[in-house]
Amino acid sequence: MSPKTAVFADRDGTLIEHVDYIDHPDKLKLLPGVKARVHQLIDKKIPFFILTNQSGVGRGYFPIETVHACQKKLFELLEIAPGQIAGWCIAPELPDTEGGYRKPSPRFIEEACQHLGTTPKQCHMIGDTLVDLETAWNSGAQAWAVSNGKPELPKRANAGEITGDFTLCENFPTCVDRILTA
Repeated sequence: MSPKTAVFADRDGTLIEHVDYIDHPDKLKLLPGVKARVHQLIDKKIPFFILTNQSGVGRGYFPIETVHACQKKLFELLEIAPGQIAGWCIAPELPDTEGGYRKPSPRFIEEACQHLGTTPKQCHMIGDTLVDLETAWNSGAQAWAVSNGKPELPKRANAGEITGDFTLCENFPTCVDRILTA
Protein backbone atom coordinates (compact mmCIF):
# COMPACT_ATOMS: atom_id res chain seq x y z
CA MET A 1 0.00 0.00 0.00
CA SER A 2 1.40 3.39 -0.98
CA PRO A 3 1.99 5.93 1.79
CA LYS A 4 -0.07 9.11 1.65
CA THR A 5 3.08 11.20 2.01
CA ALA A 6 6.82 11.09 2.54
CA VAL A 7 9.21 13.60 4.05
CA PHE A 8 12.61 14.40 2.54
CA ALA A 9 15.07 16.53 4.50
CA ASP A 10 18.38 18.20 3.93
CA ARG A 11 20.96 17.29 6.58
CA ASP A 12 23.29 20.23 7.30
CA GLY A 13 21.44 23.28 8.63
CA THR A 14 18.15 21.38 8.78
CA LEU A 15 18.75 18.34 10.99
CA ILE A 16 22.17 19.31 12.35
CA GLU A 17 23.92 22.62 12.89
CA HIS A 18 25.43 23.88 9.65
CA VAL A 19 29.20 23.50 9.40
CA ASP A 20 30.89 24.25 6.06
CA TYR A 21 32.50 21.08 4.69
CA ILE A 22 31.94 19.05 7.84
CA ASP A 23 34.97 16.77 8.02
CA HIS A 24 34.67 14.97 11.35
CA PRO A 25 31.78 13.23 13.16
CA ASP A 26 32.55 15.15 16.37
CA LYS A 27 31.44 18.35 14.60
CA LEU A 28 27.84 17.10 14.24
CA LYS A 29 25.37 18.71 16.62
CA LEU A 30 21.73 17.73 16.33
CA LEU A 31 19.37 20.70 16.26
CA PRO A 32 16.74 20.93 19.04
CA GLY A 33 13.63 18.83 18.56
CA VAL A 34 14.91 16.97 15.49
CA LYS A 35 15.28 13.58 17.18
CA ALA A 36 11.74 13.66 18.56
CA ARG A 37 10.23 14.58 15.17
CA VAL A 38 12.22 11.91 13.31
CA HIS A 39 10.98 9.35 15.84
CA GLN A 40 7.45 10.70 15.36
CA LEU A 41 7.68 10.20 11.59
CA ILE A 42 9.00 6.67 12.11
CA ASP A 43 6.26 5.86 14.64
CA LYS A 44 3.59 7.13 12.23
CA LYS A 45 5.16 5.02 9.45
CA ILE A 46 5.73 8.09 7.29
CA PRO A 47 8.68 7.41 5.00
CA PHE A 48 11.54 9.73 5.94
CA PHE A 49 14.57 10.37 3.73
CA ILE A 50 17.75 12.42 4.17
CA LEU A 51 19.45 14.12 1.19
CA THR A 52 22.84 15.73 1.55
CA ASN A 53 25.16 17.36 -0.95
CA GLN A 54 28.75 16.67 0.05
CA SER A 55 30.93 18.42 -2.51
CA GLY A 56 33.82 18.32 -0.04
CA VAL A 57 34.41 14.82 -1.44
CA GLY A 58 34.36 16.01 -5.05
CA ARG A 59 36.63 18.93 -4.15
CA GLY A 60 39.14 16.55 -2.52
CA TYR A 61 38.73 18.04 0.98
CA PHE A 62 38.01 14.63 2.51
CA PRO A 63 37.19 11.06 1.38
CA ILE A 64 33.69 9.59 1.13
CA GLU A 65 34.49 7.51 4.23
CA THR A 66 34.42 10.74 6.25
CA VAL A 67 30.88 11.42 5.04
CA HIS A 68 29.85 7.87 5.96
CA ALA A 69 31.37 8.32 9.45
CA CYS A 70 29.39 11.56 9.84
CA GLN A 71 26.22 9.81 8.66
CA LYS A 72 26.83 7.05 11.21
CA LYS A 73 27.19 9.70 13.92
CA LEU A 74 23.90 11.28 12.79
CA PHE A 75 22.09 7.98 13.29
CA GLU A 76 23.68 7.65 16.73
CA LEU A 77 22.52 11.15 17.68
CA LEU A 78 19.03 10.36 16.40
CA GLU A 79 19.14 7.07 18.35
CA ILE A 80 17.95 5.07 15.35
CA ALA A 81 19.35 2.39 13.09
CA PRO A 82 19.81 3.41 9.44
CA GLY A 83 17.13 0.91 8.40
CA GLN A 84 14.51 2.70 10.49
CA ILE A 85 14.24 5.50 7.95
CA ALA A 86 13.16 4.98 4.37
CA GLY A 87 16.56 5.97 2.96
CA TRP A 88 19.27 8.54 2.51
CA CYS A 89 21.24 9.97 -0.35
CA ILE A 90 24.78 11.33 -0.21
CA ALA A 91 25.69 13.32 -3.34
CA PRO A 92 29.48 13.80 -3.46
CA GLU A 93 29.47 15.49 -6.86
CA LEU A 94 30.81 18.96 -7.53
CA PRO A 95 28.29 21.73 -8.23
CA ASP A 96 27.04 21.76 -11.84
CA THR A 97 27.73 18.03 -12.27
CA GLU A 98 25.19 16.57 -14.67
CA GLY A 99 23.33 13.30 -14.13
CA GLY A 100 23.99 12.71 -10.46
CA TYR A 101 21.93 13.02 -7.34
CA ARG A 102 23.25 16.42 -6.29
CA LYS A 103 20.49 18.83 -5.30
CA PRO A 104 18.72 20.55 -7.07
CA SER A 105 18.39 17.36 -9.09
CA PRO A 106 14.96 15.79 -8.52
CA ARG A 107 16.39 12.32 -9.21
CA PHE A 108 16.45 10.98 -5.64
CA ILE A 109 12.94 12.18 -4.81
CA GLU A 110 11.55 10.85 -8.09
CA GLU A 111 13.19 7.43 -7.64
CA ALA A 112 12.13 7.19 -3.99
CA CYS A 113 8.54 8.06 -4.89
CA GLN A 114 8.52 5.50 -7.69
CA HIS A 115 9.77 2.89 -5.21
CA LEU A 116 7.09 3.90 -2.70
CA GLY A 117 4.33 3.94 -5.30
CA THR A 118 3.51 7.58 -4.60
CA THR A 119 4.08 10.87 -6.40
CA PRO A 120 6.37 13.77 -5.46
CA LYS A 121 3.29 16.01 -5.37
CA GLN A 122 2.19 14.13 -2.24
CA CYS A 123 5.60 14.57 -0.58
CA HIS A 124 7.52 17.27 1.27
CA MET A 125 11.12 18.51 0.97
CA ILE A 126 12.53 20.45 3.94
CA GLY A 127 15.79 22.39 3.80
CA ASP A 128 17.67 25.55 4.64
CA THR A 129 18.92 26.72 1.23
CA LEU A 130 17.53 27.78 -2.12
CA VAL A 131 18.93 24.58 -3.65
CA ASP A 132 16.69 22.59 -1.27
CA LEU A 133 13.64 24.55 -2.44
CA GLU A 134 14.71 24.06 -6.06
CA THR A 135 14.93 20.31 -5.43
CA ALA A 136 11.32 20.34 -4.25
CA TRP A 137 10.18 22.49 -7.18
CA ASN A 138 12.10 20.39 -9.73
CA SER A 139 10.50 17.20 -8.44
CA GLY A 140 7.01 18.59 -7.83
CA ALA A 141 7.22 18.05 -4.06
CA GLN A 142 5.92 20.60 -1.57
CA ALA A 143 8.74 22.93 -0.54
CA TRP A 144 9.52 23.79 3.09
CA ALA A 145 12.30 26.04 4.37
CA VAL A 146 13.76 26.40 7.84
CA SER A 147 15.06 29.74 9.07
CA ASN A 148 17.52 28.27 11.60
CA GLY A 149 20.09 27.08 9.03
CA LYS A 150 22.13 29.21 6.67
CA PRO A 151 20.92 32.83 7.03
CA GLU A 152 20.69 33.66 3.30
CA LEU A 153 17.39 31.85 2.62
CA PRO A 154 15.24 33.50 5.34
CA LYS A 155 16.81 36.87 4.52
CA ARG A 156 15.91 36.52 0.83
CA ALA A 157 12.47 35.10 1.67
CA ASN A 158 11.65 37.99 3.99
CA ALA A 159 12.78 40.45 1.30
CA GLY A 160 10.38 38.81 -1.20
CA GLU A 161 13.25 37.73 -3.47
CA ILE A 162 12.17 34.08 -3.76
CA THR A 163 9.27 33.66 -6.14
CA GLY A 164 8.52 29.93 -5.96
CA ASP A 165 5.87 28.40 -3.70
CA PHE A 166 7.21 27.33 -0.29
CA THR A 167 6.48 27.54 3.41
CA LEU A 168 9.05 29.12 5.72
CA CYS A 169 9.14 27.77 9.28
CA GLU A 170 11.38 28.37 12.25
CA ASN A 171 12.91 24.86 12.19
CA PHE A 172 12.50 21.21 11.18
CA PRO A 173 10.19 20.33 14.11
CA THR A 174 7.83 23.17 13.16
CA CYS A 175 7.77 21.99 9.53
CA VAL A 176 6.96 18.43 10.59
CA ASP A 177 4.25 19.62 12.99
CA ARG A 178 2.59 21.58 10.17
CA ILE A 179 2.90 18.68 7.72
CA LEU A 180 1.33 16.27 10.21
CA THR A 181 -1.60 18.58 10.97
CA ALA A 182 -2.33 19.50 7.36
